[in-house]
Amino acid sequence: MRPRSLTFQLLVWIGSVIVMTGVVAFGFSFVFAYQEARELQDGQLKEIGALVDRRAMTFLGAADAVVSSPNTEVRVVIDRLGAGATGMLRATGLMIPATISDGFHDMEGGAQSWRVNIQTLSNGERIAVAEPSALRDEIARDGAMRTLVPALLLLPVLFIVIVVIVRVKLAPLARLSSVVDRQTETSLDPLSEQGLTVEVLPFVRSINRLIERLRNAISYQRRFVASAAHELRSPLAALSLQAENLDSAISTPDAGARLKAFQSGLRRTHRLVEQLLELARSEQAAPRPMQTVSLRAIATEAVNSVLDMAHERQVDLGFERFDEGLVQLDEAAVAVVVRNLVDNAVRYVPSGGKVDISVVHSDREVMFEVVDSGHGIPPEELQRVLEPFYRLDHSSSIGSGLGLSIVSEVSKRTGGRLVLENVDRGFRARYFQPLEQQ
Repeated sequence: MRPRSLTFQLLVWIGSVIVMTGVVAFGFSFVFAYQEARELQDGQLKEIGALVDRRAMTFLGAADAVVSSPNTEVRVVIDRLGAGATGMLRATGLMIPATISDGFHDMEGGAQSWRVNIQTLSNGERIAVAEPSALRDEIARDGAMRTLVPALLLLPVLFIVIVVIVRVKLAPLARLSSVVDRQTETSLDPLSEQGLTVEVLPFVRSINRLIERLRNAISYQRRFVASAAHELRSPLAALSLQAENLDSAISTPDAGARLKAFQSGLRRTHRLVEQLLELARSEQAAPRPMQTVSLRAIATEAVNSVLDMAHERQVDLGFERFDEGLVQLDEAAVAVVVRNLVDNAVRYVPSGGKVDISVVHSDREVMFEVVDSGHGIPPEELQRVLEPFYRLDHSSSIGSGLGLSIVSEVSKRTGGRLVLENVDRGFRARYFQPLEQQ
């Protein structure tokens, strides 16, 4: 199921409540304004009857009706009601019963709707004051609609304000998620509680407790690996010394071959322990200050560390390009990276193969490139070889699967970048190290 957006849900619910409340409020407002407009118009008809009653307005003849305008839509008609059972209101076509009660009535006549005020004068006469309903209703509707215009204009503004408020109030959650995303196993820092709301604070505190438990577990695991590797160094060194002493006492070829196999196993075990220590240090090492170091010294040390193995496996090891210079970087970390890249290439390239090293220096970074003539790595496994102890099916038994994992861990800590790719008739590993700007 797709995750639901809290922002979207809040906006939908708040917007729906506003719309429904607005519809109800607009309906009542329209009805009240419409009724007020009709009452005002009815009051005008009542005032006309009062003027006639006070003789401020008189009929010219006994049988004449008063028509305010020849316009059939806006005129007002005043007429006497006859004494018969039913009388016609002249100029309107309305048939009005003599028994009709005083007050306002809605009637149909002369193909029009009329609003009629029946009123009994002080002298006992009854008159009818009539006005067409169409224009009256239109004016009332227009007046009622004009009362809704400000609210209708403010409704989108209100919705925009709500959107802004919701986004602003939920922004701390987005900032917290970005902080959590930046967390790594080497920098598990608790989340800040500053500026958080009461509702979010328990959740953040739970995450901080989880981070603390995770940090303790990772720290314990790293200490165990480092301690175990450190404790293994002494007995391995003693075994290596004893094996060297046995070399002079061996007299038969069979025993000599077995001793060489034993010494080879000791060297592999010693290399594994050293790499475990390097991995543990790279995982828990804090950032160190930059030093001014020589690129030649770093590259030369890496090559010297594998010369014996390259000679033993008949690997053509050398520099293809070398840019010398003094640079600002973490010497220990970069030395570990270059040494493992070179060691990895010499160790896994087929016997009699070739390994070329390049050091390229630019203004902003240094690139260490190691190209070998080996089998390469299947594209689907380029990421998996960065996992500790992961080895390819076709790889020889002399490796431990830790070299590239150590390089990956160091790159995370120092801000470097490792690029692995297959090239024509071989494999290439590139490490880019940003330089400290002076």
